[in-house]
Amino acid sequence: MRLGGSLALAHIISEPVTLDYLANSAGLREFFPAHFTQGKRRRRFKMDRERVVKCLRDYNEKMNAPSRVMESIDSLLDEDTYVVVSGQQPGVFSGPLYTVYKALSAIVISHRLSHDGRRFIPLFWNASEDHDLSEVDHIYLMEKNKPCRIRYPIKGASRSAFEVKLDLREIKKVLEKIEEITPQTEFKEDILKNLEVLARQSENLGDFFSRLLLFFFGHHGLVLIEPRILRPLMIPLFEKMIKNPLRSTELVNRAAARLKKRGYSPRIHKTPHLCGFFLKRKKVTYNGKFLVGGKSFSSRELLQWLEENPFDFSSNVVTRPITQDYTLPTYAYVAGPSEIAYFAQLGEVYQEFGIEMPLIYPRFGATILENKVAKIIKKYGLAIPDLRSPASAIKKLLKEELGPVFARARDDVSKVLLPMAETVGQIDETLGDSFQASEKKIFREIDSLEKRAVRCLRKQNSLMELQIYNAAENLFPLGDLQERKINVLEYRIKFGHDFVEVIHREFSSSNYGEHRVITFPG
Repeated sequence: MRLGGSLALAHIISEPVTLDYLANSAGLREFFPAHFTQGKRRRRFKMDRERVVKCLRDYNEKMNAPSRVMESIDSLLDEDTYVVVSGQQPGVFSGPLYTVYKALSAIVISHRLSHDGRRFIPLFWNASEDHDLSEVDHIYLMEKNKPCRIRYPIKGASRSAFEVKLDLREIKKVLEKIEEITPQTEFKEDILKNLEVLARQSENLGDFFSRLLLFFFGHHGLVLIEPRILRPLMIPLFEKMIKNPLRSTELVNRAAARLKKRGYSPRIHKTPHLCGFFLKRKKVTYNGKFLVGGKSFSSRELLQWLEENPFDFSSNVVTRPITQDYTLPTYAYVAGPSEIAYFAQLGEVYQEFGIEMPLIYPRFGATILENKVAKIIKKYGLAIPDLRSPASAIKKLLKEELGPVFARARDDVSKVLLPMAETVGQIDETLGDSFQASEKKIFREIDSLEKRAVRCLRKQNSLMELQIYNAAENLFPLGDLQERKINVLEYRIKFGHDFVEVIHREFSSSNYGEHRVITFPG
């Protein structure tokens, strides 16, 4: 049985909009101005490239980015250089594997697009203004074939990631836990030391995330940025939001209605009075006046506030991509499956702000298959998707062992009973009814006996059950995709820096959106 290759997207993606977008379905074309399969378009951007480059340089220099990153940034002064963006809110120690896969996808796609005199630079948007910290304050690593949740405690009220000051004592506790549960390898000591050094250099969670991604991918020229660094460039955009405060909500809800008519479930639902921006991370509503945290303001007051304190303003889920693509020469955005469904509602919002929506590319994905897990799958003749439901896989294997025996028994009983049924039915119709009831009871007894036999066989096959459940936890921890739970340190500690480079090579030869099964050691 061959275990490499890729997994069918139907096993990976549950979002119908995304599946249809990847198939370039005609029913979705009105929602996306162009499709990533249609080839490259020439584009011109109106922003002040010198100001953009200065913001990017200042930030990446502060993060100690390598020279390859600075060279990438400087190339953006050329009108024929664009960015391929991906992004994510900053997770402690980089969060789940899909963050790493997003960064690598931007790197690979940039390289593929760069020819014919045009250059494409990978850029990662560190969404450090997000404040759903419960999603980013922990990582999962495997401990004795079970996912272990390691949490970095964040004290205080809901805050944005860039406001969360790093507590080095707590970071050291997390590193000690990582050291405790991960295997001893030749790479482990250096990796943990590097993580501590990066943490010491970082002021907050957003900083730490950027430094970590630069440490992983800086040699590939990946540029990092946080949205607040570009806030002064966004002022005209926020002015437009203040002057027409409900327009973005109206347009995204209109797209939702159109999607519903086509049988899709929209991802974004906004109440009609909700504005497209936050003030000090508080929701803003409008009904003749702006209401923020119980206080009301006029348009003039908010415009003055914006002029004096632009950093108090930030975008919401609808306008976040707009602020990104207003300030950067974004040719393409690399999206996860859920993000693609969000973009289906944003086409008219882009038009409203006079911005061309970037091409939306699906990120690459991967399931890491360690040799010890591959052996179990081969031993029992399973397919990787079978392990998403290990109980069903075990039941199926046991039924395959006992099933033919009981199937023959049912067939034999039916053959014996058939002439008897005909005879008693001819004697008296009521006897025929009684016979049918007796027949059903016989088959219920056979079903019950089969279930008891399966339970006994499971007890006798406890090793098989343990191995299958262990394999399932490795590939689908907590019942979810591996890339959505496990942190990259699980594999960097086992396989070293080569782990990321192997993934990079695999993605470089993958189709867009493909989910690869990658065996380690290879």
